[in-house]
Amino acid sequence: MPFDPTRPAPIWLVLPYLSFLERLFFIALMVLSIYVIVSAATTVLRVRALLHTANNADAEQRFIALRRRPARVNRLITTAFYLFGVVLFLGLQGTYSVIDNSKIPTGYVILWNFGPHFAFAGNVFFMLLILHVLGWSIAYSVGRLALQGGTTPRTLEKH
Repeated sequence: MPFDPTRPAPIWLVLPYLSFLERLFFIALMVLSIYVIVSAATTVLRVRALLHTANNADAEQRFIALRRRPARVNRLITTAFYLFGVVLFLGLQGTYSVIDNSKIPTGYVILWNFGPHFAFAGNVFFMLLILHVLGWSIAYSVGRLALQGGTTPRTLEKH
């Protein structure tokens, strides 16, 4: 089934029309998605484990490591967003390639060439939104642990 720019297109229909950099970025986004999902799952499991353990020096080190994880995930998602902008605009440069002998009006061909890039952008923005929500949930879980008086450095100093 060929790409139809009049309907929303899933990413697998758009991939053949994209540049090498856009395909490479999509693979990198899949790797980032797997990392964020694994990071979210391990963070939730570690937060639950920290809630059920007694306060000690080992718990403080694990809490500090948990505090770093949401920051790392948010930096990776932000970097992916900026890299997406660069890759998208580099890919859009190829939309102005038009055959000189074509009977189709030039403006129509250029607009038709924008279609796959816009579909790619829509899919990537949706994926980045999902990753942002997962990153936010990681930060929320760790913040909730700190608010519950779990294993913050201040509570460890009191004991």
